Amino acid sequence: MLVNIFRHSQTTSIAIILSLCLFIWMGISFESLDLAKESSNFFYQLLISPIESNSIFQRVILGSIIFWQCMLMNRMMVNEKIISNNSFFAAVFYFLLLSISPKIIHINPTILSMFLLILSLTKILSSYLDKNAYSKVFESAFLISLAGLIHSPFIIFIPIVWIGMSIFSQVEWRHWILSIIGIICPWYILFSIANFYSIQYTIFGSSLLFLFEEVPKYSLNLRDILCLTAYGFVCLVALTELVIRLKHKNIKARKSYILLLWIFPLSVIYFKVSNDFFYSKLIILAIPFSAAISNYFYHHKNTNWLNFLILSLVIVVISNHLLG
Repeated sequence: MLVNIFRHSQTTSIAIILSLCLFIWMGISFESLDLAKESSNFFYQLLISPIESNSIFQRVILGSIIFWQCMLMNRMMVNEKIISNNSFFAAVFYFLLLSISPKIIHINPTILSMFLLILSLTKILSSYLDKNAYSKVFESAFLISLAGLIHSPFIIFIPIVWIGMSIFSQVEWRHWILSIIGIICPWYILFSIANFYSIQYTIFGSSLLFLFEEVPKYSLNLRDILCLTAYGFVCLVALTELVIRLKHKNIKARKSYILLLWIFPLSVIYFKVSNDFFYSKLIILAIPFSAAISNYFYHHKNTNWLNFLILSLVIVVISNHLLG
């Protein structure tokens, strides 16, 4: 039932994902923004401060960001031929992995930076076999650097640009120079604005405070453990299936999956240095895991088993939010 909907019906799939965004991210689990608590990053505070006191705007903006992230994740998977049919598996699993805990349902710098990371990855993936990928290389570097400007720990993911260039054989020296320029540009622009308006340069030093701040402690309760166990099982099975089938995929899909899998080792460093809340760190893995689960659902032929899995994951998330 659900599997066939997300495999064949675009309109219904979009309507379901939009409804889930309204129900969870704009509805039952929404929490109003606490700007001082979320981040000491100057640029993030400057960006979000206009809506700090308006919870209605926060709901609308947050729901829209999550919905379009799901659509962009799915578009990346389909348009770049990582999955060879026009399904919406990537969108629904990305949504479920983002929504795993009610404690992150508010505007936060991680969510905003994830949006830019997906855009950056899409630019990198689209550079495959493009000998004139100058603008794509620059834009991908610019976007991931901008993500680091909004949420400083995301600078850990800057190497994904160079990893992607290496995987997709973008070895021309001009590409590498453009990537460095793209990384520098957002910081140079902010520096110029700060200089023009005589803003203290300590704002740049504050971007590195995450290296010295204490990581908040969080104890998992039984509901958290059950939820993480269910999702961990599905993710492990899907990742195993992906690794087994990787050598049988076409060159573009294989290289694309390898690039997405590079998020795992970079995430280890991100988890170590970031002072984010536990679940805020965890959602960075929504990108590679949603890709892996989508691959599993695409290749597995037992529809009853797949329907059981997807229904179970939906029930687990909704129950976690209703009981949380």
